[in-house]
Parts: sequence; C-alpha cells; structure tokens
Amino acid sequence: MNIFMFFFKILTLSLVCSSGMSELKPSEDYKFSLNADDSDELQYKLYWKRLEIDEIQFEIHCRASGWVGFGLSPNGGMAGSDIVIGWVNSDGEAYLKDTHAIGKQAPIVDSVQNWHLIDASEQNGITVLKMKRKLYTCDEQNDFDIKFETQRLIFAWSDYDPDNELLNWSYHGANRRIKSVVLLNFADETSGSLIDSEITDSFEYRLNNHLIPAKDTYYLCQMFKIPPLKTDLHLISYQVLIEKESLSFVHHFDVYMCKSSDFERVKKISNMGYECGPGIDDEASSNILKGICEVRTMVFAWAIGGKRSISFPENTGFRFSKSDHETVMVINYHFDNPMIVKDHKDKSGLKFKFTKNLRKYDLGVLTVGIPTTQLDIVVPPRTESVKLSTICYPDCTEKFLPKEGITVFAGNLHTHLAGRALRTKLVRNGKIIKYLFDDQNYDFNYQSNILIQPTKLFPGDSLILECTYSSKNKDQFTVGGFGTKDEMCINFIYYYPKIDFQICSSIKLDEDLTHFYGKFESFVSLTGTDFEKSIRNSSKLIEKHIKKLEVSQVLIEKFKNFYENSDFHNGFCMGDKNSSIVLLGKKKFLNPSKGFNENKNCRV
Repeated sequence: MNIFMFFFKILTLSLVCSSGMSELKPSEDYKFSLNADDSDELQYKLYWKRLEIDEIQFEIHCRASGWVGFGLSPNGGMAGSDIVIGWVNSDGEAYLKDTHAIGKQAPIVDSVQNWHLIDASEQNGITVLKMKRKLYTCDEQNDFDIKFETQRLIFAWSDYDPDNELLNWSYHGANRRIKSVVLLNFADETSGSLIDSEITDSFEYRLNNHLIPAKDTYYLCQMFKIPPLKTDLHLISYQVLIEKESLSFVHHFDVYMCKSSDFERVKKISNMGYECGPGIDDEASSNILKGICEVRTMVFAWAIGGKRSISFPENTGFRFSKSDHETVMVINYHFDNPMIVKDHKDKSGLKFKFTKNLRKYDLGVLTVGIPTTQLDIVVPPRTESVKLSTICYPDCTEKFLPKEGITVFAGNLHTHLAGRALRTKLVRNGKIIKYLFDDQNYDFNYQSNILIQPTKLFPGDSLILECTYSSKNKDQFTVGGFGTKDEMCINFIYYYPKIDFQICSSIKLDEDLTHFYGKFESFVSLTGTDFEKSIRNSSKLIEKHIKKLEVSQVLIEKFKNFYENSDFHNGFCMGDKNSSIVLLGKKKFLNPSKGFNENKNCRV
C-alpha cells in the first residue's frame, strides 16, 4: 500500500467515526432526555416520552458495538433490578430481552417479556435501541412500576454480543453508570417551549466571588434589589446560574420577595448578605431585616438535581407589581462543604425572565412541612424506617381557599441525608382521594421539581405530609435543623391563582412532649423548672442531651413509637401577612382511609 492510500484510508476512517459519534439525534421528537455519562455526552444518551395513558417509549444511543443495558434499580445497585438488554448481531439481527438481577451476576431472562422492540441498529460503533413497555406491567416479581417519583436508573454496555441462544452476557467492567431521575412528569401545561418574543424584561443577579467558609454547612441570606417597575410584570421563567466549580457546593436555595416599609433604608442597602441558619441568632437576623423585609413571600425553590432552566405553565406567572420603589429579594442559599475546602469563591445566581403581557393566573407557593426544630423532628439511630407526619387541617383550607378552590400543578419535596421517602395525601370528606405527591425513592442529591396533573384543592380539604427516614447506619439521634446532617420535612406546593395562603402545618402537643421527656429523669434534672413551663424553651438543651444518650434497642423503640404515633396535634396556618396567623389549637390526628385504587390495568 503506498503512502497516499494509507493516509486516505486513515482520513476516511476518521470521518466515518466522527460522523457516527456526532449523529446522536433521536429518530423522533422526545419530551425528555439525559446523558448517562456526565463526562462524555456521546457515550450513552437516553430519550423518552409517554405514549398512551399507560405506556412509555425509550430510545437509547450508546457508543458500543455489543449489548446495551438499561434498568430500574431499588438503590442504584444491581441486585433486585429490572433490566432490559438489547443488541444487534453481526448479521444485523436485533434482539431485546426483559431480564432481572438477583445479585452481582448475569441477569436472568423473565418468563414474561414486557419490553417490546420497535427498532434497532448498529452503525459506526453506535448502537440504537427503540423500545416501549407498560408503566405497570403487573409482573410484581420481576418488574418495577414506572411512577411520578424519583427512580434509580442503571446503565451498562459492552463491545461483545451475547450468544443468541445461550445469552451469555459479557461482564460490563467499568462500563456502568447510575442516575436518579423522575421519568414521569405531567407535561400537558408545560409542553409549549418559551418563545423569546414573550420575554419583555429580564434581570440577572450573581454573588460577587463570595467566600464560602471552611465548614460543613453554610447558609447565606443574600438580598438584592429589582429596580422600580412602571407596570405589573409576570415572572414566567428563570435560570439557575451555577459555574461548574460550584456544582458540588450549592445544594439548594429558596427565593423570596420582600414587603418593605422603610424605603429610605432600602435605598441604602446594596446587595447585602448575612449568615443565617444553624447557630445564628434569630433576633440579630430580625434586626437586619427590620423595615427591609418584614414579610417574605416565597417565589420558588431549587435544589441539587433540579433543572436549571425553568418555565412556568403558559397560563401562569409570578406577579411583580408596579412600584415607585425598588423590590427587595432574598435568596436563602444552602452551601454544602463536607470536604471543608478553604478558599472556594462562589458566583452563583439567577436570571429572571418577565413579560408585560400578563397571563391568566398569578402563581403562588404553599409550604406544608414539619417545623424544623429539635423537638418536632427526632429520628432515633440504628432504625430502618421512621415515619413522621404533619397535617394541613381542613380548618385552614376553609379559612384561606376561595369557594372555587385553587389548582396545584407542581411541587418540590425536601429532606436531608436520612430522608428516604415523602408522600403528600389529599384528603376530602374523610378519605384519601389521591397522593398529590409521592416519592418513595427520594434522593438527597436529586431533588427535581415534580410536575403533576393539575389537581383542584377545595375549602375543607386537608393535606397529610409523611416523611420517612432511615438511620440504620447512624449511632446518634438526628434532630430537626438546617445543617446537612440535621433533618427537614417540607413540600413546596405550586398553585394558581395566588391567594393569601403561605404555610400550613401541625406539630405534636407541648403537653405530650412534656409527658414523654418527663419520663426520663436525666431530662428533668437537666432542664429544671423551665421544662414544665415550656418544653420548647428547653429544646436546645434537650438536643444536646439526646445526642449523648446511651443508645439501646428499648430506647430506640420508645422514641420511634412516640414520634410515629399521635392522638392529637396542634394545627396552624398563615397567609402572607403576619396578622393572618391562625392557631387551631388541639386537633384530632387524622387517619383517613384510602378512597382510591391505583389502576394498573392488569389483564388476567
């Protein structure tokens, strides 16, 4: 072979490979997609969309010339996973097998095949598989249901085809990835992409190289101002601006609009921030905010794993009212720094996109959650599962909701490291009519905004939020708090039209807490007379003492039983104004029966 022909062949091969690797475009339009490999977006791409009411379609593009696998896992591992494996052999024949794994060994082919191959090809080292299945296959032994919740996806591939009859899959080695994702998001009202011409105004804010302290958890309450507005605007979209170097530091943040009364003081502040959260004096924070941000209204929340470009449904927007004064905003940042990095500087921020063409509805956010205190959230150690609950009582929805109700369309669920599952039950006339939000595979590092089928909430309805925790690998008690190693239990609920309704919750009775902790002689001697007057005044002392207790199985069961079970709760709710706090007092704990069936369309 002469030198010219040699270089011609090399050039041709390079062009073919380059062309194959760049043509990772799906064969049809898909609503959702993800890269299985964050470091190489051409390695494994997954596309999907919902078909009929009970079917889902996937398309895989993988840089591999052998078998390609994709599965649903209970925890990111192989054992117990529901896996589909496909390949195209050297004769161009395509195969797809519905399998399951019982351990770290080759998957076993299911007796009933519930995956259906639509199309497949292998070209230039790229394998493409197009397939579909039912959301509920009714194969409870080997298949996972696909639901409106976080699911662990596992991916693997090989450059070797299995024998078509022996099905001897070669070991994937390092060719394996894991992702958490919500496969099902209700997309009807958000299916239309935002058109640039809709955006009439925009505003961007970033931190100015803010030094992150060398400590595990850091909360920053950062204020910034939006200029005076000549007309009402709707916020219809926002972008979360986080540089690559900061992705491991910014865990979540909440964004609030402030109601100010001292506009002279507002004029003087310039992007002021202060440390808030664990260990910070609440009174000091109140003095900083006095006259500047006396009442805060939540606009939205974002957490790690969530999309960084969000558009609201086409019929809603968050209203920013016409004003001669600047509007103060607060971003409550939660930074995570478990490696105690010393010199990291952050420039994270937001870009707001507005329209003057006001939409049909103003958007609002309702927070349902267990108050983040040391007495209201207590998780004993070495425990597989502990379920804590809070109730938004019908008294509150009757007070705040209009007769025609409000429409819930999305939400964020939030706990910290011990959180394993969250569920919000919608109760009407004494029965659970649906799970408004339900994530039984919660992942602290993937807290996506969950879009649901728009659902009406009427006066007299109630909501029950349940948070399930696991502490089987911990030797100390975990209590409510803002630190990453503390716990929370929150559901941010997005709805329209906006009304004066911001928080709805319930807590254990003080008398029940006093009676429970009063059984422990060490607690009584520790807190003295204040313990009887108001146990909540002694919460920090009790927290310190709890974490020093000698742990036994008997003690664990006592705490688990007390915190999981209640006869009564204290209910409360509030609107956007401090004057609209409603204290319900002692209310019977709700234990409604389930009034609906999950229709899986199983056919015998």
